[in-house]
Amino acid sequence: MFSGFLTSIAPPEETNSKFAVGICSFLTLLILLFVSVFAQKPLAKRSRKVWLGISILFFMATIVSAFLYKGNLDRLTFAYPLGNTVAEYVAGTEFTSYAKKVREENPGETVSQFVAGFGGPPNRELVWTPVSIRHATMMLLINYTVLVLSLAITMFCLTEGLLRPTPAKQKTRRANSRRWKGKREQADRADDKK
Repeated sequence: MFSGFLTSIAPPEETNSKFAVGICSFLTLLILLFVSVFAQKPLAKRSRKVWLGISILFFMATIVSAFLYKGNLDRLTFAYPLGNTVAEYVAGTEFTSYAKKVREENPGETVSQFVAGFGGPPNRELVWTPVSIRHATMMLLINYTVLVLSLAITMFCLTEGLLRPTPAKQKTRRANSRRWKGKREQADRADDKK
């Protein structure tokens, strides 16, 4: 259904995004199990509203985190070599003093061109401070994790709020099941008599 969408929007490989994707998968499973444990009983109308309220809250968190993540992904990553359209490298949040001077002299250069002037991605620490590169990497991983988990919580709470039967429906299902069972037994007895 999603065709690997969450994996395709993960931070660049150099951030060790496989770890974040794997952790998100396990945390999502744990959230599903916690939601299932808390929702053992058939829902009363009030409980249904609570589940739907929680899902709306996390839906809003999903929207905010999606835009924050996309903004940070665009701001903190860059494509290389020149002409490449896929952002595969993490930038930093703070230029080195020398790079700041060079940037002021060449404000129209793209990030790829700017990094190429310093020798390419292996020399990123000449462009951005090492601490700022690590900070950018951590921001991307945290943003991604929050996005995935808020999306998962939204889906699970919405599912519980919409699909779990209310006590009245549960009783009706049981009664219908008993009636059906009784009719089936009568039909079986009638067949045995023939």
